[in-house]
Amino acid sequence: MTQGSLRARRPALTVLATTAALAASAPALANAQHALAPNDGVAYDPAVPTPQSVLGYPLGERFTPHHLLARYVERVALAAPGRVRLDTVGRTFEGREVLRVVVASETNRRRLDEIQADARRMQDPRLLSAADRAALEKRLPAIVWLGFTVHGNEASGAEAGMGVLYRLAAGRDAETRAILDSTVVLLDPLQNPDGHERHAQDVMRKRSAFGAPVDPAATIHSGSWPGPRGSHYYFDLNRDWYTQSHPETRARVATMLAWMPHVAADLHEMGTNSTYYFPPPADPVHKMMPPLAVNGWNAFAAGNAAAFDAKGWAYFRRERYDEFYPGFGESWPLLAGAVGMTYEQASSAGGAIRRTDGTILTLTDAASHHYAAAWATLKTAAATRAARVHDFAESRLSAITDAVRGGVGTGLTTIRSVVIPRDQQGRADSLAAQLMANGIEVRQTRAATTLADATPLWSGGPGAVSVPVGAYVVDLAQPQGRMARALLEPEAVLDSSFVKEEFESRRTGQLDRFYDVTAWALPYTWRVRAWATRGPVASEVVTVAPRFAGEGAPARGSYGYAFAPGSEASLRLLGALLADSVRVWFAPNAFSVGGARFPRGAFLVRSAANDSGVHAKVARRAQEAGAQVAPLSTGLVTTGTDLGSGSVVPVRTPRVAMLAGDGVGGQSFGWAWYAFDQRLRYPTTPIDGGAVSGGALSRFDVLVVPSTSAGALDRVLGDAGRERVQQWVRAGGVLITLDEATAWLATERTGLSRLRARRDSTRADGEPGAPLPPRIPGAAVRVLGDSLSPLLAGVEDREFPVLANGATVYTVPRDVRPGELVARHAPAARVRIAGFFWPESAARIGGAPWLWTERVGQGRVIGFAGDPNMRDQWRGLLPLFGNAVFLGSTF
Repeated sequence: MTQGSLRARRPALTVLATTAALAASAPALANAQHALAPNDGVAYDPAVPTPQSVLGYPLGERFTPHHLLARYVERVALAAPGRVRLDTVGRTFEGREVLRVVVASETNRRRLDEIQADARRMQDPRLLSAADRAALEKRLPAIVWLGFTVHGNEASGAEAGMGVLYRLAAGRDAETRAILDSTVVLLDPLQNPDGHERHAQDVMRKRSAFGAPVDPAATIHSGSWPGPRGSHYYFDLNRDWYTQSHPETRARVATMLAWMPHVAADLHEMGTNSTYYFPPPADPVHKMMPPLAVNGWNAFAAGNAAAFDAKGWAYFRRERYDEFYPGFGESWPLLAGAVGMTYEQASSAGGAIRRTDGTILTLTDAASHHYAAAWATLKTAAATRAARVHDFAESRLSAITDAVRGGVGTGLTTIRSVVIPRDQQGRADSLAAQLMANGIEVRQTRAATTLADATPLWSGGPGAVSVPVGAYVVDLAQPQGRMARALLEPEAVLDSSFVKEEFESRRTGQLDRFYDVTAWALPYTWRVRAWATRGPVASEVVTVAPRFAGEGAPARGSYGYAFAPGSEASLRLLGALLADSVRVWFAPNAFSVGGARFPRGAFLVRSAANDSGVHAKVARRAQEAGAQVAPLSTGLVTTGTDLGSGSVVPVRTPRVAMLAGDGVGGQSFGWAWYAFDQRLRYPTTPIDGGAVSGGALSRFDVLVVPSTSAGALDRVLGDAGRERVQQWVRAGGVLITLDEATAWLATERTGLSRLRARRDSTRADGEPGAPLPPRIPGAAVRVLGDSLSPLLAGVEDREFPVLANGATVYTVPRDVRPGELVARHAPAARVRIAGFFWPESAARIGGAPWLWTERVGQGRVIGFAGDPNMRDQWRGLLPLFGNAVFLGSTF
């Protein structure tokens, strides 16, 4: 919303605020006390409402729901238009507004558009002369972004954010004015409205008349399933920055691109018994982080330390929270050239909790610490304005010059360009669009090109390769080149000293320090062919994000229609047609008809076998799905099997259930739910263990079990539920298990599979007290697929990358039957593509099953050793999951 729209809404806001105003009718005073910084000696503008005057309670007394937080922010924007502008930049999946607050001095507020234009010019040093850059550096304020509560239950940040806004909008003191004169502050007051709302409401339901029970065992401190940390779909939005699966993240990154801050601080919470963390972070630090931005950590650490020392508050640096994975809230700004930082405050859980040292940590305490750190950050940014703006500009320039010179040796030390052919079932188009959404410049070849010395990013050896016209080219010599390289390079190299320390820690029995995955290159996750070159590639800039789509409505097919498998669009079309009661067939063998060739696994719609509305349905659904559909005038093929053959089998319309509820892995559930809702666009029904025990499976054809430990699934289902699942599968149901849930499928007591976990994968199966083998911390590995399996329909590559992220490994049964081992890890010598491996990791997983299926009675079980839906990042694996859902009962 613009400031103008806020003025238009003012009467409505007045009505909305009546209840809160009656609860706290005293007017704001010039000497009002700041709830999070009492006795700060600051004079506040009485025209600007205090948080208490709108909320009805002091900041920190309770968790503020979204509607009240939004009301307060709106009231401040209306009361202080000379300093504050409020924008609605998006809406969550649950319809809540995603807000952005821009605060500046009265002078800078009047020239805000001019400042933003200057900030955008500073993003691209290729367009600036030395004089232009010097002038910009002299006049541009430091742009500072503060983000609060990206995890729903890390809620002290949202309270602190309101406190920061009040001080910035109402403070009349010299310190506030100095900050406003030298900075433009972007506040993201609540990064995860949906998750935070679950937390606020859950705590409110459990809160007694005496407040929050402080005993750590109280249920108020453990949220209801699936927990409030994640988004509507239970995603961790702090790992969604470059993926942008959610509207909240897309709005956030759009703000970054529109303003390109010089400083960014993301305020989080950590364990209750900790203190406060701010950077520098622990090792490892990704080598693409710009040195000048990294050096900036020390200036902000000094400012934060001074603020905390003045209060006698404890804090620490470096011991935890590495900066290796590029998808965090501090990583994205860092790779763009800003000083990006994560702050972590010990959590007050349900609002007040007793810690192991006997002290009580309250929400007010936690919010006060975050407020102090945020304010110290603004002070440091203002005091070092010239350095911040200069360092940002220099980091953007060095991204270009480093790439031209060959960069700072990670992986391919002389990588200059990445080339991605377009004809890859739409995945290359989607990858290019994702890069552009992150501000990365994408180009296209305008003629067929031969790359003389190209290195494939995940399969094959270096050599000459021909790429067709329209291939995407990412030249790393660009202002956003550090981010481009971090997302595209085949290997992010860990510092050798860190690796040495990890081996020593393992020798002494300590846990590893890997905070997230160690491989994420987009060519792996999208399963696309891509090549790296040592020099630039002739190409032109793409100005409009590409979109893979069909060619409009197909012509009328007198015999019917056919469409190829393997793309997200084809899966969406298949699901939509089935939901529309259109009968669809699956052709297991390749065929050619009417001059068109279709790969094995193509889908067929026969006009005569459907009602007269089939033509309109196919046309409409194909356009909606963006799928390419070919009309057919005959079933007589020129090669392959005729379309009326008995081998061409009908696809059942699956009624899909997902196991949900207490004990079930919430994140994995959310990833699968998102895949159905947003990618496949196919309805599902969540059911809990009690419903399974009660016989609800009789109304479904497919049950998806999210990643959950075997022991937890035994507790969720109990003996009765397990027996119901067994009976249902044998009667024709399709059971799909994801990641750790496959370990439950692989137990003898489950009685549904001959698959077994290696005896050293679980302590219960090995020698009592024997150490478990070390986990693989998110490495990219190579699997080999059975090209004849319907589960790999549309997967054109014999081998493809997946994520290895854990310690559980499965063994191939001695009596394996044809078609059961759908995909297995490559032999030990070839299995690792990228990421960290322990010395024995390759030998443990080499040759082990990754995707397994077997017939059980009239039904089928399908087990994934990993989670194909993880974070919506491994999009190249979505066809495998979709095939399991739609085709599990066809073979």
